[in-house]
Amino acid sequence: MIEAFFFSGVAIGPTKPALVLLCCIGTWLAISSSSFGAPISKTHLKNTIEFLKLESKELYENYRRDQASGISVDASLQLPCFSLGREALTNISIIKAHLEKVKVLSDNIVDTTKVTRWLENISCVNPLNLKISGPGDKPYAQKKFVLTVLKRFSDCMAGLQAKDSIC
Repeated sequence: MIEAFFFSGVAIGPTKPALVLLCCIGTWLAISSSSFGAPISKTHLKNTIEFLKLESKELYENYRRDQASGISVDASLQLPCFSLGREALTNISIIKAHLEKVKVLSDNIVDTTKVTRWLENISCVNPLNLKISGPGDKPYAQKKFVLTVLKRFSDCMAGLQAKDSIC
């Protein structure tokens, strides 16, 4: 039986090398994860895009039906439609910022947490932490903004096709 002895809070024996190894493996795993730039598999990318297509459509349709009935989208508000390439980081960051604003303006009625997490998962590096200004404090303008962002995001995802890689 291998035992470790502790003397004044310091590990002596085989425990110390095991702790060093554990720390090194943890660091290596963290660096190798997809959010730190490791390529994701084609299957994972395809599944993520399919999830985003379904979720974005559902978010839009539910909000339009339950919160914004009779409100039309704002033609002047444009949202980038990211493509799976080098510009994905910038576009995902902008989309993510808009979705965060949607969540705030809707008082968390529209929960975009899962969608933004999936967007981060398919990004080659961590998306930029951007902030955008909203439409002000008028409820109608806020609903129009939320509806437009959800519509643009849903349309973007509907046309997106998976490739072999995102980067």
